[in-house]
Amino acid sequence: MNVYVEPDVYFYTYTYDNYLNGYAIHYLRLLARKLDVNLNFVTDITREEAKQKLSSGELDVALLPIFESLDENAFQLSQFPIGVLQPALLIPKIYQISPKLESIENLRIVMLRGDAFGAIIKEKNPDAQIEVVDTLDQAVSKVAHQEVDLAIGLHELFQTHLESKRITSLQSIPLRNNADFPTLKLSLAMAKENILLLSIINKTMAAIDYKELVFARQRFFHSNAFRQTNITAPLSEEEKFSLMGKQVLNVCVIPHSLPYGDIVDNRYEGIGADIVTQLEKSLDTPIQLIPTHSREESLQKLLNKKCDFISLDTPTKDVDEKINFTSPLLRVPLVVLTTNDRLYRSDFKEIADRSFVMMKEHPMIPSLLEAFPSLDVTFVDSELEGLKLIEKGQYYGFITSNFTVSHLFKTHIANHLKVSAQLPLEMPLSFAVLSENQLLYSILEHTSLEVLQNSMDTLVKKWVPEHYPKGFDYLVILQLALLFIIFSAIAFALYFEVTLKNSRLEEATESLDTLNHELESRIKQEVEISREKDMVMYRQSRFASMGEMIGNIAHQWRQPLMELSALLMDLQAAIHFKAKVTEHDVVDTIIASNRVIQFMSHTIDDFRNFFSPQKDLNAFCINEVVAEAVNIMKATLHHHRITLEVITHVPMAIAYGLKNEYAQVIINLISNAKDILIARGVEKGCITIEIDENTEYSKVSVIDNAGGIKNDDLPKIFEPFFTKEKSNGTGIGLFMSRMIIENNMKGIITAGNVEGGVVFCVTVPKAQKIEEGSDAKQL
Repeated sequence: MNVYVEPDVYFYTYTYDNYLNGYAIHYLRLLARKLDVNLNFVTDITREEAKQKLSSGELDVALLPIFESLDENAFQLSQFPIGVLQPALLIPKIYQISPKLESIENLRIVMLRGDAFGAIIKEKNPDAQIEVVDTLDQAVSKVAHQEVDLAIGLHELFQTHLESKRITSLQSIPLRNNADFPTLKLSLAMAKENILLLSIINKTMAAIDYKELVFARQRFFHSNAFRQTNITAPLSEEEKFSLMGKQVLNVCVIPHSLPYGDIVDNRYEGIGADIVTQLEKSLDTPIQLIPTHSREESLQKLLNKKCDFISLDTPTKDVDEKINFTSPLLRVPLVVLTTNDRLYRSDFKEIADRSFVMMKEHPMIPSLLEAFPSLDVTFVDSELEGLKLIEKGQYYGFITSNFTVSHLFKTHIANHLKVSAQLPLEMPLSFAVLSENQLLYSILEHTSLEVLQNSMDTLVKKWVPEHYPKGFDYLVILQLALLFIIFSAIAFALYFEVTLKNSRLEEATESLDTLNHELESRIKQEVEISREKDMVMYRQSRFASMGEMIGNIAHQWRQPLMELSALLMDLQAAIHFKAKVTEHDVVDTIIASNRVIQFMSHTIDDFRNFFSPQKDLNAFCINEVVAEAVNIMKATLHHHRITLEVITHVPMAIAYGLKNEYAQVIINLISNAKDILIARGVEKGCITIEIDENTEYSKVSVIDNAGGIKNDDLPKIFEPFFTKEKSNGTGIGLFMSRMIIENNMKGIITAGNVEGGVVFCVTVPKAQKIEEGSDAKQL
């Protein structure tokens, strides 16, 4: 079977050592094994050429990312997609840029040639400056060097490139819940007339073992991708398998119904949007918004299978019987909104004969008229129209849900109104699913009851204030009066008791003053003791550093000493064996020996400079300090066969502070990395140093591949005298490093585990910031 696949769609298809691999290739080989056929992969043609060959019969199947719908008269797609690709923004970590493209003026964007996002971006932001490049490496480089603000492309490609190049200064942010940038499906396409092959492939895909797919996804997909194997909802294997076959869920919503939900700039917002985000995490499955303009349109798209379910809809009698509703996520009471001069009514029947207004598309209209058949209700097109009619006194009140009222007061639309009654009705809000889709119904039902219900209070509070203006019930006045009399009597009795205790309180105050004076004296003594301990630790740290430096000097001198010994031995051998030794030979030996001795003297000067006392704060170049530190440590690292790589994102990063002390911190971090690599016996030990900066701060990251630090030990590593795995360690190196960076340079030093090892980040402000006493922790 001849199959076309695009060669570099991570993590679905890629070539490694001339071998085609990836999740999609693994999936196709599973199909081929079940069908007992051989696969001939075609990768050296374009997508358009593949479509032509598919039509002509030269290809049987093509694996295509569906950027736009295929010609239904010429092609047909498999029932199940093999995967999905997520559009994403690539931005620097040090910048907090919102992924809303229309919110950024004069945006500078880079994208790969052939991507279909350019027209969308121009529509959202006409001032955007789009630069097109040919390779992903060029796009990432331009973002890293701040030649552009961001890159736009596919999350899978960005994430793989960042991980393979070990780039930690950038991040990929998927554009989820955004209809302008839909998730792209990877599907198997066949010629229209090849109906038999389509039927065979669909049946074979449905018969693949669920455990095989779980194994493949865990093998090829990175941890923060939608792997559909980290499902937290209590689902059966059959339900999980149906999600894996679906790959992505399409959701329709009920627009114009805030705070429950609305579509703003082609993005879903409101309580429903937050529920969908929580659902997406629980099911480990991307959910794609299908935009609509009304409830009727959403219901019709559900019936036409353009979307898989509807978020936060209310079951009504006029809904098609083919649609089923899950158990309610929310039950929201109906209330009456009136002007401030209306009295609060605890029983709605007292005012049921009044005239009311209500939104004409409100889902509770049938239930309301069934409960109160003679109710006088006028229907309006918008909430604002109804509120104006109430303010003018043309109607008694506006009937809506109390969440809607709270949202109106939050947005200051109804400042002169209040809630004057509550109806004996509640509006249920659920997921709507086709009745025939029993598996999806079961998935949403279990997730609603077992997972989402626990998060409802938190999700609702974001959109609905805890309190809203409510009318006062004058029937409770008598109860309040009685309570006032009781509290007055209690307060009168307490008055005498308080008077009695005042004298005792004065005595206690005098004792407390005496105790305070004693505490002040003890605090001063403890502070002095603490300062002495700090000085002892500082001296110990200096001695430990000097010991490390002596070891480094030994490694630096070993080679030149051997060279000097060889020169003298040659001269001694010539004299001993009475060979002819000329004056010229002696002079050459002396010159060569002087050269070696000068190199050793220069080494001593280099090491001595790092221990020279420095009190004045000055601006210095971090790149130069790192280079000097690497030069000092290179002989030791070479001796232990540890490779060291320096990655500079900026040619000249500037810091302000004590240069020598900063250099000691960098050397200490390199030395610690070296020690743990030796202690754990890592065969290919590697240390990477990255230098980066923004307009306010400079940062150096020291990364090793020694396996990381235990989570229990991470919070303790900067404490004094804490040491692990280093039998000769003092446990004060990182403590003193933290004191130097945070106390002397107003910076911050942090540590965290990364894949395969640990990263230590030293962040210090530039000259114009340290004098203002700014806090580098915002980095």
